[in-house]
Amino acid sequence: MWVFTKEGVFSAVWDKYCRGDEVVIRSHSRGDLCRLAKKIIGYCDEDQIFEAENADYRYRIKIPKTVWSEYLADSALQIDYPSVKKSIIPDNDPLRKDAYYQVWETLFRWRSKKDSQRQDRNESSTEPRMFTPFRWHR
Repeated sequence: MWVFTKEGVFSAVWDKYCRGDEVVIRSHSRGDLCRLAKKIIGYCDEDQIFEAENADYRYRIKIPKTVWSEYLADSALQIDYPSVKKSIIPDNDPLRKDAYYQVWETLFRWRSKKDSQRQDRNESSTEPRMFTPFRWHR
């Protein structure tokens, strides 16, 4: 599971190092995991963050699945913004902004290609479309 929140970007997985009730939260940023820990338990114990220099995600922590699900639910309940990109990217982090926009643009191009393929298949269709896709702008 990939998750973008105000605390950071995370990949949540269950792997062979987890008990059945645990999940590994992975990140490219130690700071993101510290913000997550502070949000969940009120402080960050950096000794609990495992660093794997040659791994796909350099930083990892294990937490109970129930704690992770409560964090996700709380994050959803705290949504009070009309734009995800403008709300989760700190103003003082242009590198993060660039990375997030690249992810968004890549997914937007993928979806646009899928839309184009669908339109090519449906050009002969006379059925009206139910709704028009909403296009985001920077």
